[in-house]
Amino acid sequence: MNLFHLYTSSIQTNTYIVENNRRCFVVDPGGNADAVWELIEDRKDKLDAIILTHGHFDHIGGVAELKRRGTRVKNGEIVEPQIIIHRLDADKTRDSKKNLSIVSGEIVEKFVPDLLVNGGETLKIIGLDVKFIHTPGHSKGSMCVIVGNKIFVGDTIFFMSYGRTDFYDGSYKELKNSIVNKLFALEGNYTLLTGHGDPTTMDFERKNNLILEEKVDAPIED
Repeated sequence: MNLFHLYTSSIQTNTYIVENNRRCFVVDPGGNADAVWELIEDRKDKLDAIILTHGHFDHIGGVAELKRRGTRVKNGEIVEPQIIIHRLDADKTRDSKKNLSIVSGEIVEKFVPDLLVNGGETLKIIGLDVKFIHTPGHSKGSMCVIVGNKIFVGDTIFFMSYGRTDFYDGSYKELKNSIVNKLFALEGNYTLLTGHGDPTTMDFERKNNLILEEKVDAPIED
């Protein structure tokens, strides 16, 4: 498995490209589809999937264009990259108020997801086991994506910090539960690949994240 990183969107979203055996998937293409696609073409990869940790404008801005560019013909049939998002954030793919693009002034082309997940699924994508964990709080449908010893955490958690909860359908209580009772409860010292800023590790955040400063509420069931 190879991992590549680009900054996209007007607020420097971390976009990741995961490659395996000349196939790849993209996590959170917030914009600049040209740069993302150029890297994929340079690697001579086939784009199989676009995975979204949540539906805010700065994480979905390049989705529609990337899907067009990644669509190909195989054995006489049209093959399209599969767009994957949590079912509770699917509304943001077509609503400029809910995905915050109307507030930011960004233009986000609407699109229709191909697969809505609930969290808890493990799918085989480009030959890799990809596990989805529902981590609401930054948005109702925020999720983290585990691949090997890495977790794409979107805007759920950052280096010594955590995502905002003052947007549409955000919740500090849910976010705290997601971080402390879901992410921190995982065994092992994963590398956390954040939606903005520098990567960090699970062990470091278990000791140093600001979310730990207040008492944890009772767990919230999905």
